Amino acid sequence: MLDLVSEWGGAQHSLYDACVSLSRLGVEPVAAVPQGPLFDRLTTAGITVFPVSPLRAHRRGFALFTTAAKLLRAPATVSQILKVVKPDIIHCNSLQAFLAVRGHHAKTPLIWHVRDLKMPVALARDAAKKAARLFAVSEAVDEYLVEILPQKHLGRIRVVRNGIDLQRFGQTCRVEARSRFGLPPDAPIVGMIAHLAPWKRHDAFIRTAARIRARQPDAHFVSVGRDLFGENTRWRTQLNAEVEKERLSECFHWVTDLDQAETILPAFDVLVHPALREPFGRVICEAMASGVPVVAAESGGPATLIRQQVTGVLVRDGDEEGMADAALALLADRVRASQIADAARAFVQEHHAIEQTAEQLLKEYHSLLASETGRYET
Repeated sequence: MLDLVSEWGGAQHSLYDACVSLSRLGVEPVAAVPQGPLFDRLTTAGITVFPVSPLRAHRRGFALFTTAAKLLRAPATVSQILKVVKPDIIHCNSLQAFLAVRGHHAKTPLIWHVRDLKMPVALARDAAKKAARLFAVSEAVDEYLVEILPQKHLGRIRVVRNGIDLQRFGQTCRVEARSRFGLPPDAPIVGMIAHLAPWKRHDAFIRTAARIRARQPDAHFVSVGRDLFGENTRWRTQLNAEVEKERLSECFHWVTDLDQAETILPAFDVLVHPALREPFGRVICEAMASGVPVVAAESGGPATLIRQQVTGVLVRDGDEEGMADAALALLADRVRASQIADAARAFVQEHHAIEQTAEQLLKEYHSLLASETGRYET
């Protein structure tokens, strides 16, 4: 498995869980990833790991040329690893990783794991030509690929939903979680977990918090996440100003150094996820597994995870007033909130356990090796 990102994000967490679970099924996964949190955790788990240079794709201005140059250099390093490993399949965890190896390993089937709902269409179409399989992390991503790719490539798309390790959840109690992060023991707490990127809409969460606070004066709010690639310093400054503007400073808490959501989720009474065009929504699954009811924008992956008013609450266009109303209703009716949480937990156990994802991956690997030669229509 190949990934070119050194930081610990949702895609990297999914790669880690997949490698560990596949190894339990008798597969010998070999990872090529940059040195960093993912590299260290895979090593600790006993997975064979080779270091590669990190790459962060930029989409604006002259940075496009920098990214292209790095991609042209990347295959030399990856090729050296592949000569040693001689894999049966190369599983690329992102478009960037796929572009780093495409065309250089024509005899080895390439898998492109698609985790985005926005990408350069020309690059996506070029990648689809060479991919033996395209794994979409949700039905929303599957629909997006159907929209942007030529019909002749669609037969190679498979929906492989992200799975989570359910054993990690439910190990921390509410009191312990609130004490660990210095949160009030008895106040209603509404949280958001997402890296500090503008498209996640932390500003909408803050304005939603202000609306909740106006009607629930004892409520507190927690934002968990950091500027993963150091690109959004100005955004964080704007968010701090928004908190002050809405007079939330005394009840708004920032947690910026945490990778394991399961340690703080039990502290929340409600999770709010305002992001639009979210490809999957891993944290939503994690909240559901933790027994925390979710209010999310009705968009992308969350709309496929949540059954309205049964396993969570969806709000059209992530409307701030609507999200505040939904969160307040859950805070006011704990019986209903508990019913939603129970149904959500059962849904995740049935559809998103990492063991199921690993079994599907293994099935797809066997199918690919049995039916494909590694050369595809261009």
